[in-house]
Amino acid sequence: MRLKVIWRRPLLTLTQLIVLLFVIAALIVVLDLNRRAKAGRLVGAGEDELRAELAVETTRQVELQATLTYVQSDDYVAVYAREEGGFLLPGEKRIVPLLVEKEPLPTPVAAPTADPAQNVHPWQAWWQLLTDAPLPSQ
Repeated sequence: MRLKVIWRRPLLTLTQLIVLLFVIAALIVVLDLNRRAKAGRLVGAGEDELRAELAVETTRQVELQATLTYVQSDDYVAVYAREEGGFLLPGEKRIVPLLVEKEPLPTPVAAPTADPAQNVHPWQAWWQLLTDAPLPSQ
């Protein structure tokens, strides 16, 4: 028995292998460039909104600083003591307005209306239901 060696043709030639590797490398480079370009576009996407928010917060900070300065002043303490604390300076008198409430007028009572059921006899209701005709004269 003799072994016969069969030479098979390779799946890819050297040129095809080099071209395939080049295409794969080019694909990787293109995908990486696309990813970097997308990341670059996203870097400045919210910049305008952040600048507007920064301007609002800067204005708010200035307002809070002004409020803090006023609250720490003697004028604020004097106003707070008079209005909230109820303190007076020497020689001042407190004037408290009193509200005089007017007595409400009583609600007029309407005159009672006559009850029509008092003047009706039971046979008249039955007559009306059964005949649907006017009542006979009495």
